[in-house]
Amino acid sequence: MENTAAAGGEAAEKLSEKDKKFKPLSIFGYDARYFFIGMIVFAFFGFCAENIGRMTVQHIFDCRHQLLPFLFAYGIALLAVYVLIGTPDDLRFFNIRIFRQKNTRNKILSHIIYFSVIFVFILGGEIAVGMIYEKFAGVILWDYSDIPTHITRYTSILTTLLYGGGVYLLMAFAFRPMMKLIMKMGLKAATIIDCTLGVAIVIDFLIMIIITFVTGSAPDYWSISW
Repeated sequence: MENTAAAGGEAAEKLSEKDKKFKPLSIFGYDARYFFIGMIVFAFFGFCAENIGRMTVQHIFDCRHQLLPFLFAYGIALLAVYVLIGTPDDLRFFNIRIFRQKNTRNKILSHIIYFSVIFVFILGGEIAVGMIYEKFAGVILWDYSDIPTHITRYTSILTTLLYGGGVYLLMAFAFRPMMKLIMKMGLKAATIIDCTLGVAIVIDFLIMIIITFVTGSAPDYWSISW
């Protein structure tokens, strides 16, 4: 009996060590498989946001250079923003909490700082990405030159305020409820979606990049204008 108990203890200890060794990847409190679903959702939001803007200003609804209605660049942006500064109610710089005390003053400052960082992130990001495509692929993917307050052809104060405001609102009020809803699907369902739809979105994104840099022209699969 003692030998059996000892063997059982050793097996449990090995199992415990194995569990620790193969601990699932976590992104600041969220299992990576669930977080990737969140990135997919944001990729769809990005597709909708860009086309709403284009329909309003240019009366154009199009593929945004990809086959699927998901712009994975927005999913990458979600990952970068959340890893870097968290959410407006839980502002941090990577693992470092910005405000240790939770009070009204700090909460207001947290939201102001968060929006300011998002604003600078979008402003600089659009310029950087636009200039990389122009310099290395010879492609101008978008042009804000006709928009008041534009800074270079790739961004403007007005559009940055709109996009920044949208991201801020999503992260302040929709991100955590969205993740809670996503986690209700279970890890098995999340893994299946990640490995099918998620992989397809990433491949679609990579194909767009490759075609653009190889041919010097971004793919346009379909477009509706009026």
